[in-house]
Amino acid sequence: MTINRRRAPSSAVSRKKKLDGHVNEDNFATMIGGKTLGGTQKSDVCDANGLMHSVKSGKKWQVFLYGYERISNSVHLSILKPCLDSFTTDSHAYFRDREKCILYKESYVKKYGRDKAKLLSNIEVSQKLGENCYVESKEKLAKSTSLVCTALEDKMFLREFLMEALFNNREVNFLAIRDDTYICDKKFKIFEREEVLEILSNKLMPALSAAGKVPEDYNVPQQKTLLRYRQESGTPKNIVEIEIRNDSETHYRRVRFNMYSKDTLHLLLTELASKPVKTINKSVMVFGEALHYFN
Repeated sequence: MTINRRRAPSSAVSRKKKLDGHVNEDNFATMIGGKTLGGTQKSDVCDANGLMHSVKSGKKWQVFLYGYERISNSVHLSILKPCLDSFTTDSHAYFRDREKCILYKESYVKKYGRDKAKLLSNIEVSQKLGENCYVESKEKLAKSTSLVCTALEDKMFLREFLMEALFNNREVNFLAIRDDTYICDKKFKIFEREEVLEILSNKLMPALSAAGKVPEDYNVPQQKTLLRYRQESGTPKNIVEIEIRNDSETHYRRVRFNMYSKDTLHLLLTELASKPVKTINKSVMVFGEALHYFN
């Protein structure tokens, strides 16, 4: 039985995004007289002064996709290790029990209909399945993400956490974002690391995701850790989503950190509206403290 619950983009889509990203990095490097670095480090481009830029483009960025060892050995991202530990080390058992769970839920939907299936409680499902590491992992993860959320309420820790996530601590000096989503002028907008961290750590607040609503799955709240900002209307909006990815037995127990471009640009440009800005050529703009490095 093959169960497809794909949330990740297809390999073809992922490959195109990666190639487009490399093209944008090359273009940005040419525009500022720098060079692309290649590889998997956070720095994408080194400028003429030897300073490092992380280049982002598109609607949503995968800031990182780290495995168990990288998370365990991180300074501040290691707070996510208990989330990975929520899942059994036996990936074969996890996917076997996942299939059992979803097969049971799909059979229930087929027999009684989707509306009635939505009323089926997790306790009933758990009792019917017996010992099931897929179910147990989801329940454990909900407890682990709650601890992460509480830790990220500390603004000083949140800043350090974001610095490691976005800039690999102090490896990267600037965030360079191609504006494909906010003003949509396709210009690269350069922001200095400390200013980015100051704005994001002040404006973002942690939260946890609600339970899914697909009746064919075992839906549990608190499977994702979120970072939100408050819109002018007062309504919170997600800007960061952190989740555990179990895409296959070989790509198992990994943390993915996604970030939305439009909301990031909105926050940065709004908060820096009173600061100086410089257009260094038709395709690159520099904001705030970053101006000190571009004469």
